[in-house]
Order: sequence, then structure tokens, then C-alpha cells
Amino acid sequence: MVLIDGLCRNCDKDVQMLVGQSVFEKKVVWHLCYDCHHCGEAIELDDNDAMPNKMREEILVKEGTWNLIVLEKEQRATVVTKILREAMSLSLAEAMKLKKKMPGSVFIGTKSETNRLKQLLAAEGLKAEIGRSVTTIGVVDRIG
Repeated sequence: MVLIDGLCRNCDKDVQMLVGQSVFEKKVVWHLCYDCHHCGEAIELDDNDAMPNKMREEILVKEGTWNLIVLEKEQRATVVTKILREAMSLSLAEAMKLKKKMPGSVFIGTKSETNRLKQLLAAEGLKAEIGRSVTTIGVVDRIG
């Protein structure tokens, strides 16, 4: 969880919000909570829709970017491609670009996003690793 600046939905005053992501039932979910010291409003929110870009960018800035490295090749890379295509809602052309990168780095995003993809691959006995990335925020992928 990271601390970000926001506005209270009740009184529109500045608040500090805790925001984070986790993997639940094979999906990335996000969380937000705050207590407004101006009006007393207390919010705890969990959501499985797409996280607002501003919040995701704050997580990337504060926790860094993470890299999914697929270790499979040939036939098993085809299976990886099928799983990632479905998980990331990719077109066939986008999926084929990922396949050409295997073995190697195929996705950069938040730690929870890359962790989810690794878990999906591991469930099928496929090998992948995650690690910190040195990629700048401007070129970070987004799961669809």
C-alpha cells in the first residue's frame, strides 16, 4: 500500500489515502482507504474494475515497475502466449509480439499485475520469474 494525496468525497478537503493492489481469484483488485480529519468521513473501498490511472501511476512511482520474464520457448511458449492473450485481453497480433520475446521479458507493470500473470502461468506448470524493472513509467504496459 502506498500513501497518495486525494480529496475527501464528502467535504472535498485534502486527505492522505492508502492505495494498493493484490491478486484475488486470479484478478488484480485494488484497495483505497482514508479517514478525513476535517469531516470525519471514513472510506474503505475494494474494487476489481480497472484502477484509475492516477492511482496506478502513484503505485508505479512509489513501488517501482516489475518485469515478467518468461523462461519457456518453442511449444511451451505457445501455451504461455495463449494464457497471456486471454489474461491481458490482447489481440492476436499483440500476443504474437509477446511470443517473439520468449524466452525473455514480456510484460512490465505493478508488482501485483506481474505477480498475477506469473501465478496464471505457474498454475499450468510454466516457468516465469518476476523482478524489479529499470523501465521508465512512460513505457509501462497496462493490462486490459
